[in-house]
Amino acid sequence: MAAALGSVSQDYTGHAVFVGRRGRLDIVEGGVASLLAKGDYVLFDSTTITIVHPSTQEYLPISSQMASDAFEQLQSLGVSISLGNLKVTLDSVRGVDTVAGFPTRHFRMTTAFTLSFDAPIMQQRFATESETDYWVSSVPGLPGDALLRVNSITSSPLSGIFKDLSAKVDSAAALMGSASALKTKTVSRLIQGPGSSVTTEQTSVVSNVKPDRVAEALLRVPAGYKRGTIGGEIPKTGRAPRKHV
Repeated sequence: MAAALGSVSQDYTGHAVFVGRRGRLDIVEGGVASLLAKGDYVLFDSTTITIVHPSTQEYLPISSQMASDAFEQLQSLGVSISLGNLKVTLDSVRGVDTVAGFPTRHFRMTTAFTLSFDAPIMQQRFATESETDYWVSSVPGLPGDALLRVNSITSSPLSGIFKDLSAKVDSAAALMGSASALKTKTVSRLIQGPGSSVTTEQTSVVSNVKPDRVAEALLRVPAGYKRGTIGGEIPKTGRAPRKHV
């Protein structure tokens, strides 16, 4: 989700429920510009995320495949895209922290790569460096879901140029076992050229964990909802795009 949103402002609080590897996150405060707001909710499993807008009765599926599809479209237009200088490491950080009342282990994942675009009329290189801290714990009933491990790459294989990067990240993440990330903090830097870089930071914290009964109907898109689109595009239903404040 973070990869799909890029540098879009994200600041929200939600209430999540899980049944096995499936879950739902209801937004109770804040949101993500042009994508979700208070009253919306997110359905997810280990490979997919679906944003649901009850006010317009629309839903929007988001997957890690989206970025690969966009790059494949560029390649079909004659743009050569390559990924190089891959670096993925996972280190254990000393110390014991408590999050949501659970003792956690602290890990730090570092990833870096360069992304090159070559076309007859332009050449562009980008370098990306990212450092993510995970505070993980084994909590009964709480899965190590992709939504909680924000800014990591999900366990589903990515096609094309991201396949090797995905495999390296999955291999490193496996060292954390099946524990859930109760807190994460990611600092990323996109280097566009000499003296030109953009730094972003994202933090996620889980709190107030307790067992509960969850109705299966809560984990499905309601019947009759139509598929929508991101941002200012006209939804396939023909209605005007929804504005989020």
